[in-house]
Amino acid sequence: MTIRKILFAPLVVVAFGGCDRCGKAPETKAPEAVDAAAVGPVIVMPDGGKMQAEAVITEVLAANIAGPMPLKGKINAMTPMAVDCKSAGQPVSPTIFGVAWADGDKDLGAAAHRWGGNTTTRYNWKLGNAWNTAHDWFYQNVQIDSYEVFLGKAADKGGFAAITVPIMGWVAKDTTSGSFPVAALGPQEKTAPERPDLGNGKKPDGKTILPAPDPTRTSVKVTPEDVGEWVAKIKAADAKRGKRLVYEYILDNEPGLWSTTHRDVHPSPMTYDELLEKTIAFGTAIRKADPDAIIAGPASFGWWEYFYSTKDHDEGLRNKPDRKAHGDVPLLAWYLQKLAEHEKKTGVRVLDVLDVHIYPQADNVQGPDGAGGDGGGETDRKTNDVRFRTTRSLWDRNYEDESWIKEAVYLIPRMKELIAQNYPGRGFQIGEYNFGAEAHPAGGVALAEALGRFAVFGVSHAFYWTYPKKPKPAYWAFRAYRNYDGEGGRFLDRIVPSSSPSGTSLYASRDEAGKKWVLVALNFSADRPYDANIELRGCAVGAAKSFVYAGGDQGFIAGDMKLGGGRLEGKLPPYSITVIELQ
Repeated sequence: MTIRKILFAPLVVVAFGGCDRCGKAPETKAPEAVDAAAVGPVIVMPDGGKMQAEAVITEVLAANIAGPMPLKGKINAMTPMAVDCKSAGQPVSPTIFGVAWADGDKDLGAAAHRWGGNTTTRYNWKLGNAWNTAHDWFYQNVQIDSYEVFLGKAADKGGFAAITVPIMGWVAKDTTSGSFPVAALGPQEKTAPERPDLGNGKKPDGKTILPAPDPTRTSVKVTPEDVGEWVAKIKAADAKRGKRLVYEYILDNEPGLWSTTHRDVHPSPMTYDELLEKTIAFGTAIRKADPDAIIAGPASFGWWEYFYSTKDHDEGLRNKPDRKAHGDVPLLAWYLQKLAEHEKKTGVRVLDVLDVHIYPQADNVQGPDGAGGDGGGETDRKTNDVRFRTTRSLWDRNYEDESWIKEAVYLIPRMKELIAQNYPGRGFQIGEYNFGAEAHPAGGVALAEALGRFAVFGVSHAFYWTYPKKPKPAYWAFRAYRNYDGEGGRFLDRIVPSSSPSGTSLYASRDEAGKKWVLVALNFSADRPYDANIELRGCAVGAAKSFVYAGGDQGFIAGDMKLGGGRLEGKLPPYSITVIELQ
């Protein structure tokens, strides 16, 4: 097992597993706006610049794509499969097709690569290759690739790069130190297999947690000036390259978990004030060093961090002392309000994009050592149905999350509402997500559904954790939008209104000239093909070609969709992704 696998494979567990200890958070409903979906994405242009795109597809129109069969409520069995080719549509942000790191297959076609995860909180750019593994692997400093290596890979793979910068306050001082040495602190529950001199910070009983050590045992302080110097160096390298590669800087990673993931140097819980102060200090340094960069934050790990600080969590979400001390305003709403006030007062904008993470919380959908491969999770039919329904937490106001959350999450509309009400003009990104079962066809279909929802609901950027591996189904699901034919065939630049009945989804895109369309059709059934009869409303097309993926290492094969009389007809196999090219 390589160091990288040791370090990064457990991060998914930390990212979503933190919620297992949090209980149900009350008072989480966000105020409803008329139509938060009708705000276009922040799009990164080919030259690296950015623009706020217009929106055409409202939340109501987007919901006409019925998607996975609901557990309860209305089933839209009679909704036709149809595409509105007369619509100019709205722009699709290419950077929703992003992944973590830059180690995936080039043919995947990822448009953006995120340098992020728990270890980036402790990365020392001045040393170049010094990191700390934190709670994920025995709190030890290690040597891994530098950011320059990552950027070289990202440039080779194509697309843009997003860099997570440390703002927590401490980074690795070398590549050898550890926070809980056995020689100094005595026997511990576990020690690192490759470094038996370093423990996990728990006594042999596995229950008694050792006090946090002196941070300087492993770390040195990192300041806004340090980060500003790093950003300036990256900007200079881009200028020398002749094009912008790094388009975005992300303000650290999952601050709600700092006091657990990085308890050796940050044992105190994150508070409202700490998050704001560090956002302003480090964001200002980034803006000064690279005025045109996109700045994203706060990279919240999941549900309760959208509404509460870690101090609230640790002292009881019903007590919520930190939130009450800040007007009883939910954390992200307060965060946006204060950053808007800061910009109005100083003229300095330190946040362009609101960034949160989401992982399914329902039992067995995701988790370590499952049958599903990367992202984990079980793959029996019942779990796959839950997996599909869980994607509804991205958008459906009527879907109650089938987990301890037990509330409607409707993540994208919810976050766009928060932005519209508290700091208008910000984009929204999903910095990490994964619906599990990467190695099973159902996991691939779930990923394809998520990508379609990102497009139709106007998400600005999104990054799969970590990256779909060839030849797993999730890999082919990603390629459905980025390289379905192996020759660069992709979901096009504008998404247009479409509809589909329950149990299916249909996403439709067109080029700027309206001469070519690419559709992605999904069948969520485990055992029943769907007889698709797709009405092409106003589509002046004369030829159709289809590509089908229903499992297997070979990827997409030729489909049997037939064009005639303004319609497309053909079968969508069970657990399948069908791409249709029209021109």
